[in-house]
Amino acid sequence: MKKFLITLSLSLLIFLLITAISLYSGDTDRIEMINKYANAQSKFLDDGYGGKIHYRDEGNKNGPAILFVHGANSHLQTWEKIVYHLKSKYRLISYDQPGHGLSGRAGDDDYRGDAMAAAGVKILDILDVKKATWVGNSMGGWVSWRAALKYPKRLSSLVLMNASGAQGGEKIKPYLGAQLMQMRIGQAILPYVTPRFIVKQSLQQSVYDPKIMTAATITRYWELVRFPTNRQANINRSQTDREPEKWAEIDSINIPTLILWGEEDRVIPVSHAKLFNHKIKNSKMIIYSKIGHLPMEESPDQISEDIDRFISSQNIEK
Repeated sequence: MKKFLITLSLSLLIFLLITAISLYSGDTDRIEMINKYANAQSKFLDDGYGGKIHYRDEGNKNGPAILFVHGANSHLQTWEKIVYHLKSKYRLISYDQPGHGLSGRAGDDDYRGDAMAAAGVKILDILDVKKATWVGNSMGGWVSWRAALKYPKRLSSLVLMNASGAQGGEKIKPYLGAQLMQMRIGQAILPYVTPRFIVKQSLQQSVYDPKIMTAATITRYWELVRFPTNRQANINRSQTDREPEKWAEIDSINIPTLILWGEEDRVIPVSHAKLFNHKIKNSKMIIYSKIGHLPMEESPDQISEDIDRFISSQNIEK
């Protein structure tokens, strides 16, 4: 019996080892990824601590500025369809947040709200843009409303799209990848094991119609989340205090605010949109049917139209 148990244990150990080896997914090549996913507008800014921030400055340089802030485990390409629709009228600035896309790990490894907002301000500074409409999705929405608290003079208006950070209402339901990142075993293995199927399932859980997540889109997310240092940065960010007490200050935001939300969001329920709308006095809310957590990818035409109408109504100048 003892011999049998030893044999069984060794067999199980060998099976787990083989499984781990088969699922191992190393970092992508930095130069290869830059060549593949950067474009003629791509530039890299020193973050002040030895890290880099990848950004693009596109569109009409004489128009009102918009700063796009993507969500967790995403990248600036998530805004490309919006940029296409608005490029003739607006100056469109997008960037890979620290620990994402082609930026890689923050030089100081600081992923608190103020630090993440400061990265956006650095981009505006290098471009000599005094104010911009900050448009943030998911975690990028959290960064954007935190910027409105910390740097109110740098925002002409605010667009929160399925934003995180509201305290109250229904609980957030993280997608598969985010769930794994919250577990100790996930934090231990995800820097080395990030199977494509986990990325695919996470993306499909985030949208209303999974078919919009094409093979090329899934590959882009999978490759960029494995950009050197990004996975460890995401683990470190997941362990950073999100400072929920800052929610008590949100009613001090008094700039024009547009709240856009997919009614079918299975990650951050639509009840959170109503919390933002209730707390921010000068806000308007639009809820979209048959749209999930990523409206800018699911319905870029309508989102672009609503953002344009909102900014135009404020008579925002350059």
